[in-house]
Amino acid sequence: MGEKNEGDAISFHLKRTQQLPLDEHGLSSLSLNDSRYYMNHPKRGVALIFNHMNFNSNLPTRQGTNKDKDDLESLFTKLKFRVESYDDLTKEQIRNVLVSVASTDHTDEDCLVVVILSHGDNRKIFARDTHYSPELLWISFDGFHAPSLIGKPKLFFIQACRGDKVDAGVPVRHQTQVDSTKREDRYISIPVMADILVMYSTVEDFLSWRNPKSGSYFIQSLVRQLSFHAKEKDLLSILTYVNREIATGYSPEMKQERLQSYANKQMSSVVSMLTKEIYFV
Repeated sequence: MGEKNEGDAISFHLKRTQQLPLDEHGLSSLSLNDSRYYMNHPKRGVALIFNHMNFNSNLPTRQGTNKDKDDLESLFTKLKFRVESYDDLTKEQIRNVLVSVASTDHTDEDCLVVVILSHGDNRKIFARDTHYSPELLWISFDGFHAPSLIGKPKLFFIQACRGDKVDAGVPVRHQTQVDSTKREDRYISIPVMADILVMYSTVEDFLSWRNPKSGSYFIQSLVRQLSFHAKEKDLLSILTYVNREIATGYSPEMKQERLQSYANKQMSSVVSMLTKEIYFV
């Protein structure tokens, strides 16, 4: 039935640290009236990609992750980012890269992107040697550690598992227009968690799917939707399209075998603390 999909996903728990520094009027020096982030600095910014295929432990090799990495590099290059990719780093090496990037001057840059491609579990992301908490990724980029990024979007995309539960989906009636005069009821599969408003970082305890040849559901959808809509839509709208594609999509193997209703499902989730719209134009 084709290549076997493998599991991947992770928690995205956000922890409050300290308040950002304010001026004598109790406000930051940034404009509070603009509805969009200013994205016309001399440089777009850096996109960090931490790609994990091999591990020192007994974790399985993540076949297909290089497809995700290559597609992400192409995407962010087209979006005018300076792309830096790292393969199979240890936890300490990841920390060092993040601290180094955070300490540089981002005054002339629009924003920051960090992407993780790895194995995970509930509240764990795996580096080559050990696991770490997701907070490691953004703790270096708060207003105290990266002041030149204050008021600028900092975007983190995490492809990893946060449990071992499988979302088998729940059937829902879907009407299809057969011709100009006839509609036909058909059944598709959507995730169990679909249509519930839960403002969690991600759906806890569940797997995220990756194909050994074609890459992960999430990253491939992210690349497709950003490539298609980046010049006309704001980022949150595009990420909603990613949610929709993943929720209603199914694996190529299931499509080929006409087993759409039985495909394993997945529900991506967005936790947004953005205060303005992002347009990559």
